[in-house]
This record gives sequence, structure tokens and C-alpha cells, in this order.
Amino acid sequence: MIYKNGVSKKEKEEYIGAIRRNAIDVMQTILEAMDTLSIDVSKEELSEAATRVKEIAADATLTPDLAQNIADLWADAGVQACYERRAEYWLLDAAPYYLDEVLRLGAADYADPTEEDMIMTRVRTTGIVITEFDDGPSRYNIVDVGGQRSERRKWIHCFDDVKAIIFLVGLSGYNQVLFEDNTQNRMTESLELFQDVVRNPIFADTPIYVFLNKKDLFEILIKDNSLKKCFPEYDGPDGEMQPALEFIEGKYKTVMEQHCPGKEVSLFVIAARVRMDMKMAFGEVKDMVRNFHQNKKKKKRN
Repeated sequence: MIYKNGVSKKEKEEYIGAIRRNAIDVMQTILEAMDTLSIDVSKEELSEAATRVKEIAADATLTPDLAQNIADLWADAGVQACYERRAEYWLLDAAPYYLDEVLRLGAADYADPTEEDMIMTRVRTTGIVITEFDDGPSRYNIVDVGGQRSERRKWIHCFDDVKAIIFLVGLSGYNQVLFEDNTQNRMTESLELFQDVVRNPIFADTPIYVFLNKKDLFEILIKDNSLKKCFPEYDGPDGEMQPALEFIEGKYKTVMEQHCPGKEVSLFVIAARVRMDMKMAFGEVKDMVRNFHQNKKKKKRN
């Protein structure tokens, strides 16, 4: 959105469908977790609304009536109790955003999603998505490979002539489980995948940049959820963001040092929903990639 010329009307229409579906999905996920965790809605009169939401078909859309049901459920103490235990099941990070905004998103006249609505939208990546854009005299191809486990085998053929890798890490993942496997911690999985990437000989001469995303959520989570949940060896103070962040940074740097001695990894701490964060981080990466390849050409000539 930063580098493309806005969002077309057609793209906005597609976003609206995904945004509304996300709002339904996150409440369905919480209600299903309530069954698993044996948590009931606190108000008996909401039992019917809970049943209705759970039974909504996969292709259903968010209507004003359904949005009201979801808003009422979100205000329920039982639903809130289940949400507080979200580390025990997979839940979209943006869940509170959708649930706080559900009445607006489900309104009959909702036709112009905000930039934040679109940024917060999750469309599960299947296959490979390529985004092209121009920035001054340069043309960029951003290749988004599927983050899910089932998509990873499709990656390698995309990297014949890749100029750089941006490895995206959700900082909130230290306190979350995978979509595909609720026994596996997200950050543990991320570190394992990062190790696979950096030790692959295809990327031996490819610069790697790590974006530690969702710093805003991390700052909230770390106050009440110790980093020891993911890293028992962490001996820093609980509840403090900076020491915990530095420990995580160290984990990714250590992987690089172990498998690619002498190769540096650049880390950026961002909140992707903050436009300036993304603009500054990507701007720095562009400059670094340009300098890297210019120096590489000079070495070849010499």
C-alpha cells in the first residue's frame, strides 16, 4: 500500500469480503475453544447467539444481525475468559480489532474499508504471491511464499535469482501456537525455519533481513506472559520489553553465526500496521540491498 498507487475499487471489494469473514472466524475460533476448555458463556440468553455463530457456514457473510450477535458475545465474561487463555489455542492476532469493530464492519453501508482494516486482514497464503511495483527508477518483485507448513515445499524454485530475503517474525508468537499444530510454539517453529533458510546453500550469497513484527502486541503480552514460556533459559526480568526483545534478537543472530560464520543478519523491530515503521524499514533494506549488489559487482571487476 505504501508503494502501489492506492487500492482499486475491485481490491477494496475483495478486502470487504475477507474482513467480514475474519470477524466471523475469530469469534467461531473462540467459541470452539470454549467448548474445548469447558468454558460457558456467562449469560444464558447468549447461548442461542453462540450456537448461531458456531453454525455459520464457511461462505456466509457478516450481516448487521450477525454482527450484533458477535458484539454481544464479545462483551460476555465467559468469552473474555476464553480470550485471556488464547495462548492455549490458535487465534488471529487481530481478533480484538475485528471484535471491537464488528458493528461497523457488519453495517449494511460498509463499503470503504480503512487502511488499517486492510492491513489487519488475514488471507491465508496458499501458493506463491508476487507483487510488483516501481519506486523511482527501480522495479521490485516481492515474492510472498506461503507461511504454512504445507506450502514450504513450493518455495525453492522461486529463488533462482533472488536479490534478498526478508524473513518475517511475529514477536507475539512466543506466546502462541501454530495454526496447523496447537502443540507447537510459533516462535520455536520460526527459529527452526530460519535455520533451514540460512543453511541452504542456495542462499549462501544472499543478504538476509529479519523483520521482528508486532512490537505493539509484544509490548502488551510481555507484561503478563513471561518469555520463559518459550525460552526456559531466559534469565532476564519478567514484564520488561527491551531485555526480552534483545534475547529474541540474539536467538536469530546465533542461528546465523552457527550456520553462516562471518555473514551478518540485519534485524528491524517494527509494527507492520504502522505505516512509518514499514516505510523506514523497507527503505533501509532497499539501500542495503543496492549497496550489497553494487559492491558485489565491484569485487567481480577487480
